[in-house]
Amino acid sequence: MTNYVPSQVFASISTRDNQQLPKTQGIFPPQRDNMFSSMLNVPENFPSKGIDKTDRLIKVTAVGEVSLPPDRCRVTTKIHSIKDNVQDVKNSIQRRLDYVLQTLQNHGVKESDIQVHKSMRRSESMYDMTTEIIVVFLDFHKCQTACNLLVEKLDETVSVGMPEFYHAGTTLETLRQQASLLAVHNAKQKAQEMAKFVHQAVGKPICIQEEESKEWEGQIEGVAEVETHPTVQQRISQATVTVSCRVNVTFELKPKVKNKSAS
Repeated sequence: MTNYVPSQVFASISTRDNQQLPKTQGIFPPQRDNMFSSMLNVPENFPSKGIDKTDRLIKVTAVGEVSLPPDRCRVTTKIHSIKDNVQDVKNSIQRRLDYVLQTLQNHGVKESDIQVHKSMRRSESMYDMTTEIIVVFLDFHKCQTACNLLVEKLDETVSVGMPEFYHAGTTLETLRQQASLLAVHNAKQKAQEMAKFVHQAVGKPICIQEEESKEWEGQIEGVAEVETHPTVQQRISQATVTVSCRVNVTFELKPKVKNKSAS
């Protein structure tokens, strides 16, 4: 059997109202005042002159969610050649490398967005050389055009990889800030609608607290889209980042002021 827990009631009696009562009249005799207070469990610091204005609050919870497709793509192009003479293999690689670099320059790619790595090894009496060109594109259309041109003009010794889509670090930080600000904005709108319904107005914010922040890649949270050979659009969709932020905001609640018509 569960233990009985008495109900607790908090009450406040206005001092002004008490002064209006005759000293000889009262609900309880003076000797029962202490007993009455203990029955109600009235805290000693409970306000005696009504509710303070800081108690007129409205607390709301809201969510802000923003999504952004990737703003960068990375493509790796490999040039491979094998010759029995070291100078021949170098010349073979260099001719194709010059063509790749010239094509990238014609498509507006900056030199700082291009990395070139060369490696050579011996395979019996042959010289095996591979060069990797890693390029970062800011324009997806230029990326597609440049890659298609390299595939068309160069032979099988050059392989152009599929683009890898991602976000710049500063872009993700901005996206997180946008989600937080949107959550606060939604909280204010929600509070205003609730206050309007009860003929009140929302004042200044008292407290803003971020409860939860999440981010994920793809269209649906927790669902990874796995494709054996995804298309470019599927790769972009998979790399799209969504940030969700939930906040608790407390606003001051005040009576709605009616505009007086001019006489």
